[in-house]
Amino acid sequence: MLDFSINHFANSPGDGSLSVLDVGSGLGVFPFKIKEAGWDCTALDPDIRSVRHVREIVGIEAIQGDFMMVQNIGQFDLVTFNKVLEHVENPINMLAKSLTHLHCDGFVYIEVPDGESAIVEGPEREEFFIDHPHIFSLTSLSLLSTQAGFSVQTIERIREPSGKHTLRAFLKPTN
Repeated sequence: MLDFSINHFANSPGDGSLSVLDVGSGLGVFPFKIKEAGWDCTALDPDIRSVRHVREIVGIEAIQGDFMMVQNIGQFDLVTFNKVLEHVENPINMLAKSLTHLHCDGFVYIEVPDGESAIVEGPEREEFFIDHPHIFSLTSLSLLSTQAGFSVQTIERIREPSGKHTLRAFLKPTN
């Protein structure tokens, strides 16, 4: 994710520091990596305990709230949804709302469980039973992106060191 982002913004004006909004930050593992890259990260999570942890332990600006309800949080070069969209009732609406928080040349990064790859190992895989009302494939993630107003720049399957099957994608607004 970091390499793609750096390459995307290589010719942009400014000091090379990106502004990032990480939606559904949890304990801040992903925002910590963003901070290590020298980027300006804001974490957003509905859980006040997670927000407190991210502020006090991780040392990143954090906002407590529901992404679908927050207002006036600014615009960012990059909005990230790392293992978030599979947990929400309407991922199309959530992804579409990110358009209001993107700078004109901004983009979105998504990671979701890859149900298409995981099913080969059986339906007992965690991708299918950990509070996931949505399971994604390459095709469904592409369709979701298009319906939310984005074009897919790149999408790929990965197998994480933990054994999880994951899809990750970079999206640009279509307008």
